This record gives sequence, structure tokens and C-alpha cells, in this order.
Amino acid sequence: MGSGATSYADRVMARLESWPSIRRGRAECGDGIGLGAGACQVVHLHSGDQAELLLTGPVIERLREVLVDSGRVTVPPGGDWVRVGLHTDSDVALVVTLASLAIRAALDSECFGTGQCGPCGVARTDGHRSASWAGLRRRAAATGGHRPRAH
Repeated sequence: MGSGATSYADRVMARLESWPSIRRGRAECGDGIGLGAGACQVVHLHSGDQAELLLTGPVIERLREVLVDSGRVTVPPGGDWVRVGLHTDSDVALVVTLASLAIRAALDSECFGTGQCGPCGVARTDGHRSASWAGLRRRAAATGGHRPRAH
């Protein structure tokens, strides 16, 4: 990690919380920290090295090739959220840039006024947890971290 003792997730939070009308709270899925604008959370930080962003299906479809080709963004099939690993300062910059796009996408979608955004990868609607997060949850439980609440 770069200079200082803060995690890359802490750096993301510090940058985004300086924006007007960004609020911080527990992620709506129950796992980690959520950052939102209006009634909709647009960023979830589930660990110090992973972020999820609500881009919405239409935006993801429009940018899918660029997102995937970056090699830094994971685009799960059929969802409204993308994942970015937080391993460098440029990953922090990417998340901050995508957060701006996520806010715009939320404003343009029905979820912004209702708070009924699609679930992130941790809280899938079929009642199963995303397999890519299973190791993270086990690690958090083993180190005394909180466990996500059931949906």
C-alpha cells in the first residue's frame, strides 16, 4: 500500500465523503460501509480491498467492454453492481470516478427516489450469497469482523 496507515477503502471514503450530499452508513446488504446520495447507496465497501458500485444495468451494458477490458473491474452477469479491487492509488481514483457515474446513473433510474436499488453482489435476491465474497466473510468472522445479516 502507498504511504500512510489508511486502507484504500479509507481513502475512497475520505474522498467521497467530501462531496456534498454524500452520506455514510452501514451497507444496505448488512456487510460493510455504504455511501449514498439521496435515498440510494451507490458504493459499498465490504472490506479494505474491495468496492462495489451501483452503475445500473443500462450503464453497465453500455460500458461493459471498457469496464471488462480495464482488467480492474469485475462485471457480474445480470446485475446492477460492479466490483473493483482496491490495491493501488489508481484503483481509488477509478472508484471515485465510477462513483460519480453511479450517482448519475442512480439519478436517472427509478431507484433514486424510492431507495429500491438492486442488491449488490453480497445480497443477491435468490437468497444465496455471492461465492466470490464467501472467503471475505469467513476471514471477517475469523478475525472478529461483523457478519452480514440475513436477507
